[in-house]
Amino acid sequence: MARSLSRFGAAAKMPFLPLGLAFSAGILVGRLAAFPSLWIAPAFSAVFVFALAVFFKNRLRGNLSLTVLLILFFLMGIFRLAAWKEKHLSNPLLAHLPIIADTLKGEIRSVEETYRVRAVLALRELVRDSVALEISGQILLYFPYQYPRKIVPGQLLSLRKARIEPLPERRNPGQFDYGEFLRWRGVIAMCRLADSLQVGVEPAAASFSAENRLFYPLRQKLIGKLEAHFPPAAAGFLKALLLGVREDLGRETVEDFQKAGVMHVLAISGLHVGFVALIFYLLLSFLPLYFKHRNLLVVALLVVYMFLTGALPPVARATLMAAFYFVAINLERRGAVFNYLFAAGLIILLFQPQQLFWVGFQFSFAAVLAIVYFYPKLQAQADRLLEYLENEKWRHRLTRWLIAPFLVSLAAQLGAIPLAMHYFHKFSLVSFLLNLPVIPYIGIIVAGGFLCLLLSFLSPVLTDLFANLLSFLIAVLIKLVNWAANLPTAYFNIAAFGWLEILIYLSLVLLLFHFKNASLRKIFAAACAFFVVAWGAIHLFKTPYFNLLLLDVGQGDAALITTLQGQVLLIDAGPAGEYGSAADAALIPALQYLNKQRVHKLFISHPHLDHLGGTFRLLEYAKVDSVYLPPPLPLADAWNDSLLKALKRFQVPHRLLNPGDRVVVDEETRVYSLGPFSEALETADSARMNLNNYSLALLVNHRGHTLLFPGDSEREAEAYLQLWQELLKSDFMKVGHHGSITSTTEDFLALVNPEYAGISAGAGNKFGHPSPQVLKRLAAYGSRIYRTDREKAVWLRLKKGKWERVLWE
Repeated sequence: MARSLSRFGAAAKMPFLPLGLAFSAGILVGRLAAFPSLWIAPAFSAVFVFALAVFFKNRLRGNLSLTVLLILFFLMGIFRLAAWKEKHLSNPLLAHLPIIADTLKGEIRSVEETYRVRAVLALRELVRDSVALEISGQILLYFPYQYPRKIVPGQLLSLRKARIEPLPERRNPGQFDYGEFLRWRGVIAMCRLADSLQVGVEPAAASFSAENRLFYPLRQKLIGKLEAHFPPAAAGFLKALLLGVREDLGRETVEDFQKAGVMHVLAISGLHVGFVALIFYLLLSFLPLYFKHRNLLVVALLVVYMFLTGALPPVARATLMAAFYFVAINLERRGAVFNYLFAAGLIILLFQPQQLFWVGFQFSFAAVLAIVYFYPKLQAQADRLLEYLENEKWRHRLTRWLIAPFLVSLAAQLGAIPLAMHYFHKFSLVSFLLNLPVIPYIGIIVAGGFLCLLLSFLSPVLTDLFANLLSFLIAVLIKLVNWAANLPTAYFNIAAFGWLEILIYLSLVLLLFHFKNASLRKIFAAACAFFVVAWGAIHLFKTPYFNLLLLDVGQGDAALITTLQGQVLLIDAGPAGEYGSAADAALIPALQYLNKQRVHKLFISHPHLDHLGGTFRLLEYAKVDSVYLPPPLPLADAWNDSLLKALKRFQVPHRLLNPGDRVVVDEETRVYSLGPFSEALETADSARMNLNNYSLALLVNHRGHTLLFPGDSEREAEAYLQLWQELLKSDFMKVGHHGSITSTTEDFLALVNPEYAGISAGAGNKFGHPSPQVLKRLAAYGSRIYRTDREKAVWLRLKKGKWERVLWE
């Protein structure tokens, strides 16, 4: 290929760069525009035949030949993605979901063990009503909690009464789309098993797979060695660092590394592959091997390591680049790093075109591309500054041990920063300096980890000795990162960083580093100015509205309100549990989507976990100015006490609201407390006091438009709220207690008479919320009903005195 491209000038030196870009552009266009297969195949064939005529008959030369070749690779990209989607995502089963199979058979492809074992199951057969159908496709299978048996790749399972469901949808603005994440990994549906008796293991042997028979067992054996010799925290850290298994990393550790901008060291990347290659090379240098044979052996060992770690995108990219590098040495040919990089990318995308949309793939290639592009330019500037240092010996030492590592880290971050702000909404300041000690430190830990794994097969006593030392080093690193992450202004939360912002960033970077021609710089500066003005017009001059966002937090409550003057109100914060919080799933993504990093006023209706659970995580993320709670409870409550302790720890002032109290939000917005009445609790036996009836009942008034939030108030509390008579009349009512039959009585509803009614309930909840009787009552009053269990998050906007529904998807 290089010979065929020799007449293309600059392209001949780096042929894979234009070809890789054209192929990637085809994949991108293939996703944005669904081309019919009938169109792709003839177009691809025509260009392919034309390209063959060009090269074999040599009729076209130079740029025209290159253009034809690029068009060919562009169409190849479109065709390759269409073929992948046809094979993995176009499944007739999807039209019939959800479906309950009498028997479902399939082969385990991969396993992940967290709080609940889950696996990717390749379907083979579905039996329903005594009819057996051969089916294909992959589903995500959740096993019952605390499943007792071992699940390994390659097992053939027979599942009884398995319910196959569609992939989850994004249910709130800004929320991570887990269904889309799974879809681009070839998973078409999911299945949750409730009982271990539903699972049967077939005795038949599965098809041979190197992953099943070799790499997975070896990976599990090495994991067992780490768990046997290291404490849980250190073992989880090393499993992530050496084997790419991140399930046992603590959440606080992950968040600290994200805030400090050194999260990349916890994911196996080119940095780790470089360390591993160096270790292999040094070990093999002690053997009497010809250097070309040693190079090939290093490549072979790196390929084994790549599959051992699951062939993650950064590892695959680094392994392929290392292979090209060592092969080039053996062939005594010097290649360009850009060529290696794009050749690796092209090979990966030929096999798995969907990886172009994986975050790990994008980060890996962006970081390396930035190092290759920016490092020489940064180094040239550093060399000019070092000329003032007359001592050549010190100049060399500074360059080798301090400046070069810093510039490599800086160059990588220049490429990764826009992606980090886009996907993770964080910009770290400390990362620029913290990477200097962390990267070599990680090299020591990687080498120590491999040494311990090697010793574990030879001497358990020596392994324990080195494991204790390595555990101490890991603990020191974790404390260092935690300290850095908690420094003032260590990082900034970036509410929103979209593709327009990324385009502005790249334009400014190119303006600073690329264009040397004065006229081109002026043209590009004008383009940058245009982008900045466009960004300002979009973000700074956007018309503000009064918004109500009833979030879908499952079986719980959370309503986010923004006013014309930029005030953010949150009424309840949704549930939380051992394995997740509404703050991470809905509140924080919604705040980021709205470009908000601050909650001015947080109202907690009552101390039940489905209303206050998300508060604890929210306090860690956003600045909360003040919190409003119901009056002191006549009985002790564990969740109430936990909340008060958290508010004290984060130094957030709180106020107890009584009926008749008023909270001034801004010049046009007020919040009135209508309840609770202490008498409502006394309607029940003191031993069975109903905290639902001690909910704050809030009336939000903005320019005469009113919204009522009665919390979980039931009929006893509603009877007291009716004392407010015509003051209860509201445009919108959040229906009490998730639409339970115990709330929204006829008399109460007659006074409120809402035009819009929002019901916050979890899809398929075990309580049967909302009650059909409540729905009938609301319909009888002509209320337009919005349900989060069916419609996901509900967004209403007050525009020119009228409410309108905002379609946020």
